[in-house]
Amino acid sequence: MDRVSLLWRLRRRARRGAFCMGFFCVSMALLYALCAENSVPVTDAIFGVRARTRAQPRTHSVVKVLRGGAKPLYADPQKLPGVIPGNPNRPIPVLSSPNHTQEVRDPASKKKTRARESGFFAWLLPRPFRRALETLFGARRRGELSEVVGETDFFRSRSSKGEVWDEEMSSSMLGSRLRKVVQNYQAMNKYGVENTGPGGVASRPKLSGPELLCRLKSQVQVLTLTPDLQPFASLSWSSQLPVESVTSELGPYKRCAVVSSAGSLRNAGLGKEIDSHDAVLRFNAAPTSGYEKDVGSKTTIRLINSQVMASDDHRFLSSSLYSSGVLVGWDPAPFSANLSQWYNKTDYPIFAQYQRYRRLHPLQPFYIIHPRFEWQLWQQIQDSMAEPIQKNPPSSGLLGTVLMMSLCDVVHVYEFLPSRRKTELCHYYQRFYDAACTLGAYHPLLYEKNLVKRMNQGTDRDIHTHGRVTLPGFGSLNCTRAPGQSPGH
Repeated sequence: MDRVSLLWRLRRRARRGAFCMGFFCVSMALLYALCAENSVPVTDAIFGVRARTRAQPRTHSVVKVLRGGAKPLYADPQKLPGVIPGNPNRPIPVLSSPNHTQEVRDPASKKKTRARESGFFAWLLPRPFRRALETLFGARRRGELSEVVGETDFFRSRSSKGEVWDEEMSSSMLGSRLRKVVQNYQAMNKYGVENTGPGGVASRPKLSGPELLCRLKSQVQVLTLTPDLQPFASLSWSSQLPVESVTSELGPYKRCAVVSSAGSLRNAGLGKEIDSHDAVLRFNAAPTSGYEKDVGSKTTIRLINSQVMASDDHRFLSSSLYSSGVLVGWDPAPFSANLSQWYNKTDYPIFAQYQRYRRLHPLQPFYIIHPRFEWQLWQQIQDSMAEPIQKNPPSSGLLGTVLMMSLCDVVHVYEFLPSRRKTELCHYYQRFYDAACTLGAYHPLLYEKNLVKRMNQGTDRDIHTHGRVTLPGFGSLNCTRAPGQSPGH
């Protein structure tokens, strides 16, 4: 009898174990599917770790460099955790000029939220599952901007009025988590940035749009690497570099389009308008195939960062996406723009990938931006702002915009300043939601948008309906100051 009882108990335990294992496997598969759909890492969902924003680079994403072995990585501020991916159904609520809101919350709403999160059925679930559900569907799933008063209803009431980006946007208007990320980057100084201008203080002189344009024309030199520069002149592969800088070999064009990768380009219907330009610049891995109706099909120049060049995920050496048009690559460098220091310690292996690509496509024009251009532009952003900005290089968006201003008579920039289609969707070709893609984390993107808004020569209606900013080319600017007239007129 005891043996029968023992066998019965063992069988029952085996059945329970198999059931529990099956339930665990099904639950983890479901959790993985949910995380993949919402772009949240599984470990982050289980343990409540904040998801990294895609608006900042990831040093650890670089795989082995061919023939060079594994590249030793060093700790840097790019590993700083970012913000939690935002809610795809919640528009960005801080763009209109009267929207200088403070973080004042209703205590009653906090109590309701706490009571809802601490319901009876919630405590029946194990703690990892509760955290996963909170990350995926609760407060941690919301974007940074959901912490600002007013949220959806507040902004929708102003959106109908056609109000657009406020050129006085400040980091104090962000949610607490994203504001903390920005402050951390302001405090870090990986690239040895030294602010030598009047910016970063509330008393700084505020320049008008025409004055800013003329400052950019005179103070920012759009340069690319040439084989006569050291240390490249002494390297065996220097002949792969273009003999002249990009501004000497391309253009001039009459009308140019700079097409951002913003998610708000979805359903924009701007394809024909974009393709009507003489030259079109696109960024990184942004495709046109399948999105022609919204973003067009023409690509004259593609600006790519070194992270895209180095990551196997983007198949830089083999994808046909990069094999047409003109390529322009860039990588952050020390603020001093010491080319020898930069060459020996790039953020990503841009030069190794450049050589490999040039061997595969020797006839395709391929330029590399001189880091002096990046930091001269950074200095102009800082000089125009009343608070310190991140001590990291400008975004590809602004670099590409200024590059095209040096090549074209008129430049139209699409969805750099969000239109009425604004969304927390990062890119029109991906399903990832993060408010930092609009407001910046690693890059001083918020301040770049302030700068572009002030320089815009188009109307607010153009921004609101088409996401279109109009900027003059440097060649068409008249910066001689006439009596009683501001520069640029």
